[in-house]
Formats: sequence, structure tokens, C-alpha cells
Amino acid sequence: MDFSDQVSRLARAHQLGAALSADMQAWGVSTPYGVRASIAEDRLSWELRLQVSQSPPLADWGFRFGEAVNHLRAALDNLIVAIARQTGVTDEKQLKVLMFPICGTLREWKSRQKALSCLPDWCRQALEQVQPFQRPEHGGSLDQDLLLVLRDLDNTTKHHLQVKPDLAPQSIRHTPAVEFETEEGAAASVPPDVEVVVDSFEDGAVLLRYRTKGRIKSVEGQYNITAQVQAVTPDGRPHGVTDLLEALWEYTRIVMGHVMGAAEQAEEGPEPSC
Repeated sequence: MDFSDQVSRLARAHQLGAALSADMQAWGVSTPYGVRASIAEDRLSWELRLQVSQSPPLADWGFRFGEAVNHLRAALDNLIVAIARQTGVTDEKQLKVLMFPICGTLREWKSRQKALSCLPDWCRQALEQVQPFQRPEHGGSLDQDLLLVLRDLDNTTKHHLQVKPDLAPQSIRHTPAVEFETEEGAAASVPPDVEVVVDSFEDGAVLLRYRTKGRIKSVEGQYNITAQVQAVTPDGRPHGVTDLLEALWEYTRIVMGHVMGAAEQAEEGPEPSC
């Protein structure tokens, strides 16, 4: 069977992800953001605030992320349509509604059997083997089966995708040097009372807040802030955009390979019995 179109669509999704990753890295190395420290009026606390000189093009990144996801989903759907066509299905209405099933439960899988009845037995068997409900452990490297993630993201990106740069607390490295007005104030402020704030990625957002028991004279220090662009999946969990796309692409490739391998075996015919 000829699956060149489906392989090309899979490759296109990978190219989109690679280009998106390159653009995000280019934005990051352009030094579009920094930090500044500010002391409160009562001088009993100080904050580290974000300075953004160039906002990230989130709308463009979100669109391109969604495009890559749609290509992955379409590669699976087109694979099933190609199998149907190449095994003799000619009814265009039947082909139009045919899609790659992604079922989280056995009940859901059984409900799809009528729609899949036009496919050969070997194909339905191969599809059943890769269904999320077959595995007690999650398929892929995320906390949820990656086929389910792909299905839900594809449905979401048709309407709206929430992509945001998020500052993970562990990415904030700081070595502050705080000078107090008195030695007593310095001694009373040990250990430091520090609050890490995960705020929106915008100019003036608070990153860290230090509270003291002595009045602050001055604040100096070095800070290194790392931002990660994240996609929020429909279940509300954030994942790094590039890591998520790479995981989805790799798992889609594995699933497609399984079904195409079954097609090759079917074309070769059953092995001769002894």
C-alpha cells in the first residue's frame, strides 16, 4: 500500500515543530526581558519584578502549535482513509466520516465498530491494539496517554488554544546582597522570608518577594530568569510546547508504523503452514 501522503504530513508536522522551537529560541536569546529590584516604602520588604522589553508573539506561536497538532491528527485520519480506499471502499459518504479512532474506554471502542466496519479485519485489529484503553500504564512520556492528548488538543485547537510563557519557580536563580540600616535588623531577618510568585508574563510582574524584620538600606545581586513557553492541555496541565510537540510526533509515528506494518503483513499474506 502507498502511504507516502501520510508520511509527508507527519514530516510536515515535525518541520512545523522544529521551526516553532527555533523561533522561540531566537526570541529568548534576543534578551527580551530582565529584572529589577524595588524596595517597599516602609523598607521592610523588597520585590524582584520582571521587565519585558519585547512581548512574545503568542498569537502566532499558538496558531503554529495548533497547525502542527492538526497535521498529526490528520496524518492518522488520512492513514485510515487511505487503507479504506486501497482495500476497495468507494462510497464517498462513508469515506468522509471515517477517522482514526482514539478511545479511552472499551465501551467507547465498541461504539465505533459500525463506523469502522468498512475496514478489513487486520486493520481493525491493529487499531484496537494501539487504543489507550488497552494499556493500564499511560502510552507515551506524559501523565496521560498521548493519543488522548492529541485527540483533545486537536479538538481544542479548532476553537481556542491557551499557550502562555510561564516562569517555573525553579528557573529563578538569585544571589541577592541585602544591606540593612542596622546590624540588629540584619540579625532579626535571618533566615530570610522569601515568597516565589508565579505571575503573568508581563512588564512589572512580581517574581520574588522578600520580607524582613529590619529596615533595608539597599539591595544588589545577580539574577538569572528562565522562561518556558507552555501549552495548557484540556485537562488544565501545562507542558513545554516543544517537548509536548516532540512527544506527540514521536508517538504518532509509532502508532502509524504499527498500522502500516499490519498493512504490509496483510499484503504479503499469511505465512505458509508446515
